Amino acid sequence: MFLAHFSAGRRAALRAAAAPAALAIAFAVPATHARAEEPASSPIVIEGDQALPGPLERMTPADTNGPAPRDAGEFLSRLEGVTSGRLGGHGNEISMRGLTQDNIAVISDGAYVFGGCPNRMDPPSSLSALLPDDVVTVARGYQSVTDGPPAPGGTVTIDRADPYDIADGLSGGIEGGIESNGETRYVSAQARAGLGGAYVRGFANAKKAENYEDGDGRDVRSAFKQYGGGLEAGWRYGNHSVVSLSSDVDIVEDALFAGAGMDSPWTAARTVKASLDHNFDEGSLVTTLEISAYGSFVEHLMDNYSLRTPGMMRMRTDANSDTYGGRLAAGLDVMGGVLTLGVDHRTNNRNAESRSNMMGGAPVTITNYTWPDMFIRDTGLFGEYEAPVDAGTSLKLGLRADFVSVEAKRADWLPGGMGAITARQLYATYYGVTDTDREETNVSALARVTHDFNDSISGWIGAARAVRTADATERGIVRNGGANSWVGNPGIKPEKHYQIDTGLSAGNGPWGVTGGIWYDRVDDFISRDTARGQAGILMSNGASIYRNVDAELAGVDLSGSYRFSENWKTNATASYTYGANLTDSRPLYQIAPLSGSLEVVYEQPVWQAGTRLRWAANQTRADTNPLTGSGLDAQETPGHVVLDLFASWKPVTGLELKGGVSNLLDQTYASYLSRSNGFDPAVVQVNEPGRSFYIQAALTF
Repeated sequence: MFLAHFSAGRRAALRAAAAPAALAIAFAVPATHARAEEPASSPIVIEGDQALPGPLERMTPADTNGPAPRDAGEFLSRLEGVTSGRLGGHGNEISMRGLTQDNIAVISDGAYVFGGCPNRMDPPSSLSALLPDDVVTVARGYQSVTDGPPAPGGTVTIDRADPYDIADGLSGGIEGGIESNGETRYVSAQARAGLGGAYVRGFANAKKAENYEDGDGRDVRSAFKQYGGGLEAGWRYGNHSVVSLSSDVDIVEDALFAGAGMDSPWTAARTVKASLDHNFDEGSLVTTLEISAYGSFVEHLMDNYSLRTPGMMRMRTDANSDTYGGRLAAGLDVMGGVLTLGVDHRTNNRNAESRSNMMGGAPVTITNYTWPDMFIRDTGLFGEYEAPVDAGTSLKLGLRADFVSVEAKRADWLPGGMGAITARQLYATYYGVTDTDREETNVSALARVTHDFNDSISGWIGAARAVRTADATERGIVRNGGANSWVGNPGIKPEKHYQIDTGLSAGNGPWGVTGGIWYDRVDDFISRDTARGQAGILMSNGASIYRNVDAELAGVDLSGSYRFSENWKTNATASYTYGANLTDSRPLYQIAPLSGSLEVVYEQPVWQAGTRLRWAANQTRADTNPLTGSGLDAQETPGHVVLDLFASWKPVTGLELKGGVSNLLDQTYASYLSRSNGFDPAVVQVNEPGRSFYIQAALTF
């Protein structure tokens, strides 16, 4: 949920946007490809002045204030209800509603990209280049059955701007900036050309950062280099219809990680996609048709010697994660509403080999097939219906069935070294399970109602069942090493999430408030834990394992705004999440504390300036002890308050300058979700950057 400032001229549009905005997400196609008359078809800028009812947020990176994010994960963590944890400067792992990793779907221009690092150095949000006019949509919780395999925590979609916004001729833009702490420099350029129905657009970007310092002046291993680009060509025809073909690449080099035992000299993500979005003429039974196919290919290398002083034991892991997918969906005009029927498919193949050398030379001995050539295939059938019940009420109903098959093709491959055993033997040792081939049929469903009580108050209520199958790491990761072992569970059951959320948005004239509560009961939550001879666990050596438990999560999201005058406005947010492992009667790990922000802005037609307080309360509900729990929380974190300053100026049409200071008071703090700092024994977690000055410039033509 996020804040709205309801001005008089926007009230009717917001009421009308309730159903179409949700419908744009339900279709799982870029909102910019919707019919031109739909209110949700234009990007919605989140500056405290507009709102969508429900836990849905949409914005463009160009319309936010702050230093250029190191990756999309850092950008998303600035939004209400989204938090992140650090390994270093790049690869920030996001969390929504107490859930993270594969509980959150990140869809980049219609394609899923899964990282290639078993230790999450490259989560999907770090492999998506953000352009200034990209439309970023965040749906918290399970809100649509049409977005692919269920992601109970939420769905993030990053879509390129509407091809119909590309005028005939040449247009584009370039932006760049520098930041003092970490000496971060970046530049991004894009160009677009249109001729009649045809269009082509391309982009390129580059970013380089050195290690930053925390508030105490300590050096934090966080340097990286990133560069990439992409190209798209397409044809616009008929009733706002588009056929397109695109390809892009994103490369990260020499990424240092204070929170890991290795660094990453190389990560490359390549994506190709072809799509057709067709809108039929008014009066047709079939209103829309979408056909798309994509492939994403990630290569990842990490080691403990090429970017840091090596010890006698040299280790290296080479990994890849290849994902293929596609969808066919049609929208039908049925009884005054829209029925979306479709099928989608996604195959993810992850393979990783770990090597070592105890004599200090190049690692050559394969010690583990860390991902033993894991294949997870998911074919989904879905139907979703949305229709107005009356003038102020809309209803959405959805049903989805996922047919999942799993296999590990290298489960019987024997690595080298003394005492080596196969992945299948290791699964049997810890779980008594030898069958790595699995099949599942998972059924998910939802119902949502939005209602306008009057011109000033809107509300929503939703209920959902979302079933998430285990990923390649939870099912099959292999690291054999006694107490340092890390072993996936081929027999793990899928998670069943039973969610309910409700809330209100109200506004009149200069003020607006939004508040919502939600609850998520999880049967068979997939918990990472330590082996202590629990039910279903045959070992008691402290190794990292996976087991099913029952859990519950709940939370509150609040936001409000007030415009004091034509020039002054303020925004405030607060989010709280509670999580409990019901089976073991202990706190659920990686649950962010109560946190929020307060922003005051002064605006003029061509410039603005403001200040922002970012704050978090202390978190004492921690799962820190590996002898009695998972030990995945580094510590109980104290609260913190961080002050930022920002300003922007548009001296001429097409040119915008931005600048400011983040963490003005040079506070030393860490996100509760950040990893333990394994490189600096004097620091418990990977700390956030200290004071940093930044300046940016953007030119459009």
